[in-house]
Amino acid sequence: MGIQAQETALRGVVTDASTQQAIETATVKLLKGSNERFIAYTFTDSKGGFSIPLGKETDSLYVAISLLGYKTHKQAIRPGENLRIKLETEVFNLREVVVRPGRVWGRQDTINYDVSQFIGNTDESIKDVISKLPGVDIDTHGKISYNGKDISKFYVEGMDLVDGRYNQITKNLQARSVETVQVLDNHQPIKMLKDKLKVEDVAINLKLRPEFRDKWMIYLSGGAGTSSGNPADDVLWMGDLNAMQLSRNNQSVYIYKGNNMGNDATTEQMMLVSQGSHLLSKPSIPVFLSQPSLSAPLKTERLLFNNVHTLSANRLYKVNESGQLRINAGYTHDYRKQERGSQTRYFQEQDTIYMTEESHTRIRSDKAELGFNFENNGASQYLTNQFSATGNMEKSIIDFYNDDTFRQQVRTNTLGLKNDLRSLWNQGRYTLELRSLIQYSHIPSELNVNAIQQKMNLNYLYTDNSFSFLKKKGDITQRYTGGATTQTSNIKNGYSVYINPMWQANLNKWQGTFTAPLRWTQFILGDYSRPTVNPSLSLLYTYNYAWRFRFHGGYQENQGSITDFYNSPYHTDYRYVIWKSGTLSIQRRQLYALYAEYKNTVKEFFATLSLSHSRIWYNHIQERLFQNEQIILASRNLSTSSTGWTLNGTLSKGIFDWRLKASLNYQLSEYRAEQLSEGEQLPYKSRHILLEPKINWNPCKPLDINYESSIRYGGSYVGQFTKLDPLWNVVQKLNLYYSFTLIELGFTADHYYNDISREKSIHAFLIDASLRWKSGSWQIDLAANNLLNKKQYNYTQYSTSESYTSWINIRGREFRASVRYRF
Repeated sequence: MGIQAQETALRGVVTDASTQQAIETATVKLLKGSNERFIAYTFTDSKGGFSIPLGKETDSLYVAISLLGYKTHKQAIRPGENLRIKLETEVFNLREVVVRPGRVWGRQDTINYDVSQFIGNTDESIKDVISKLPGVDIDTHGKISYNGKDISKFYVEGMDLVDGRYNQITKNLQARSVETVQVLDNHQPIKMLKDKLKVEDVAINLKLRPEFRDKWMIYLSGGAGTSSGNPADDVLWMGDLNAMQLSRNNQSVYIYKGNNMGNDATTEQMMLVSQGSHLLSKPSIPVFLSQPSLSAPLKTERLLFNNVHTLSANRLYKVNESGQLRINAGYTHDYRKQERGSQTRYFQEQDTIYMTEESHTRIRSDKAELGFNFENNGASQYLTNQFSATGNMEKSIIDFYNDDTFRQQVRTNTLGLKNDLRSLWNQGRYTLELRSLIQYSHIPSELNVNAIQQKMNLNYLYTDNSFSFLKKKGDITQRYTGGATTQTSNIKNGYSVYINPMWQANLNKWQGTFTAPLRWTQFILGDYSRPTVNPSLSLLYTYNYAWRFRFHGGYQENQGSITDFYNSPYHTDYRYVIWKSGTLSIQRRQLYALYAEYKNTVKEFFATLSLSHSRIWYNHIQERLFQNEQIILASRNLSTSSTGWTLNGTLSKGIFDWRLKASLNYQLSEYRAEQLSEGEQLPYKSRHILLEPKINWNPCKPLDINYESSIRYGGSYVGQFTKLDPLWNVVQKLNLYYSFTLIELGFTADHYYNDISREKSIHAFLIDASLRWKSGSWQIDLAANNLLNKKQYNYTQYSTSESYTSWINIRGREFRASVRYRF
């Protein structure tokens, strides 16, 4: 007979003796014996609570609680005891000492940023402040990353309200309502697994100022303007209505936004979180047709001619201490258009093929989504179930003006249903887990152009059900998962069974994780039946609080989409034809990566460096054929391979005295592969450099200076005789804002430099000016955009063995006025 001893813990709550309010970030030390030998420590959370594992220590124990401004409290304790400790304030004088509070401070895996030390007079939303935080970056879509890693969770007061669509918070929450921005590194969102399974995910948490908790924050704005462009677009309009209430028990956000001014309101419905390790991986939905992309190396608001309405509603109810119910709904109507022309060059071994086109594109989309999520995240049990229903109707009409004029229409509709269930519970010394994912998609699509009338419908049902058990003994965690997936469609049906063992060791400063998933996949009425093993090894070494190093190596085999089994040629537009081989494509990949990370919260310096190398083997190669002004991309059953390496990293430095943040993202890469063109197998190579420096400077409260740049340089080689000249693409943006009394003045200058060819390059300057008046709850904005009235932009881009030299119409000179009122 064996006896299993359960680890006990010391728990308690610390409050202020006079106000009875919880005290956060107080240091709690566990001491032993009369000499007060140090055992362990922790900090109190936002509710004043703390928990310290006692391990084998059971007698002669003391606890000491301390925090600046309070008297240190010491007392003897017993294992398993729940303490309620009240700290008394302490008054003291500092003589001839200047105390300067830090803007950034950290403890364990949490980094705190004091918003009051970063906010400027011109900062409206919390997004404006987050962009100034050292170590934190926001891209053009609003996605947040910390030290180069995308966040996997976004919380307000510890609650996830918007389910990854956090632009709805960052773009609309008042900057002055937030007290602290917290970065949660190595964030394990499941409390049951916090001390059992280590992860490297990153999360953001916003802590509000007390006077804004439970308070409805509502604003209404509207505006109008005029444009010097197309007469149909002369009258501009915009309207916003925003209402949010954020507390520690219940949260609500309701938003309407609409405009035809080039502001892309659809980004607020965009899912931004990366797939963290706590989520069940979901398959990509197979598609035949997709809508054209309206893009160029410009700010979106410069080239977007739109008419958009978007509505979103989010409500979160806290059922009890660990349970919550969340409802998310959204609808977007978006109409956008664009006029452009291009010359595409397709490079061969000793030949180049030219194709030219001009087009006028209109795209209309209507998207709706409804989601329900229940989560019980307790210390001894975890349960979550998320259901979502999505509907999407998109239609594009493109008029082409080539040798003759013709029209192309593409319809792509999607109906999706998904349910994701996950449950964990303890059974003796094991943690058991059950997962179930069911996902259904109905995807009808249609293409009409000239004599081509093509309809393609896809019905797709995917399920993934698994069971696992986890055991931690000492420093070793073991988890074994077994499951099965099914794919049912009107093209082909298949299933797979898998076993995924995982071992993780945490030895002082070292952490090692090894996985070896074994999967067998079978497609019914097909010739595909194949087992795969995908081992991977990750080693993490934490030298100290500042330095961390990681090595990752792995082998992975992936299968293609079920659309590979569709062996009849089909059009994706008037020019391109896809012709699959009818067999499933297989991709085998080796990846090795080295990573180093540094952080110093006192000096506000953050840095990362990553070097990776990959080699991929394919059982198919895509052949490019030219036939009667059409391009056929045919899949051939020939083996090929590719190899590449990438060096990238981030640097971010804050300077307290200057109220300045400077950062740099950089990347160098090389890629080698093969292409089959007109029966000839051609090797090609591409090299690229990307530098993205940014400066946020707030030298004094009235003045805000922002500079950012994107510098791209790259070229390619095709075969032995064709070289694509390296091209520079440089974008620079400067924003100046100055405020005095009730007035704020703004100035924006954009500079674009593009190499069109070796002999020709283009400079473009776009200038905006703005004036803002604020008094109490009222705000009036006046803006003049594109003062130089530039209406067309030219650029050249490379894509492996192709180049695109394009022109695009952009928004001309515009004058706008808007009024905002905060209730």
